[in-house]
Amino acid sequence: MCKLQTLFVIGLFLYSVRAYPLDLTATDLPSGQLQINSRISGGDLAAENQFPYQVGLNIETTQGKFTWCGGSLISNQWVLTAAHCVESITGVIVYLGSVNRLQPKQTYRVALNDIHIHEHFKMASLINDIALLRLPSKVSYSDSIHPIKLPRIFSFHPEYEYREAITSGWGRENDVSANIASHLKYVVRYTLTNAECQFVYGNSVRTSNICIDTTGGQSTCSGDSGGPLVINDDFDGPIQIGLTSFGKSSGCTKGYPAVFTRLTSYLEWIYLISGVANF
Repeated sequence: MCKLQTLFVIGLFLYSVRAYPLDLTATDLPSGQLQINSRISGGDLAAENQFPYQVGLNIETTQGKFTWCGGSLISNQWVLTAAHCVESITGVIVYLGSVNRLQPKQTYRVALNDIHIHEHFKMASLINDIALLRLPSKVSYSDSIHPIKLPRIFSFHPEYEYREAITSGWGRENDVSANIASHLKYVVRYTLTNAECQFVYGNSVRTSNICIDTTGGQSTCSGDSGGPLVINDDFDGPIQIGLTSFGKSSGCTKGYPAVFTRLTSYLEWIYLISGVANF
């Protein structure tokens, strides 16, 4: 069994820049280290308009290379994603409205000063792995483009343990795939207790994280960082409770839990930056 790992680094794998941008992914690391490993594997193809809140991010790094991440539309001008996707970048284009990754219905280039990374984000530990992007103009809603609700900001929040949840993205389909997906995919899994997740990741999983079971190799995979984790709330319908943060460096089909940023820990921060909240 692999030793528990406690430090994080980023490995970058270069795919064809034109069709398969550089991706934040995982490599095998020396004993005692973890790595960002965010991905969709073993899932199903999304139907047109099934996830109108799904966002794709085509990101240019400071090295002049490209990376792909996911995100979610939470209002007509704000996108939610992972901080590790947008730290130290030179440009980002937001793709909206299509299950085909390279055929978005709307695109927006986000100014660097409209990227809001959590002020206490730490790349080394991935604590506070959350960021907001302000679009340069308001999005036109349609059947294929519509925001996802957040949990209610002033309500008591359950731990969301053992809840059926859905996560989506264009990440790699398995560990041996050379490319990220061209068609949006999703998996439906159950959330875990943080204690169960800490059994694998130790104190790297905090109260501000939430995890899902990936038994059978159904999980997030390289290219899905920042993408949404959604449940069907009894009162509000679909709400986003997490965003893809990290996983085990040994691979996305190994059955280890996938780890997300828990949004109920950041609802006030989201509201202060963007004014977006579910009251």
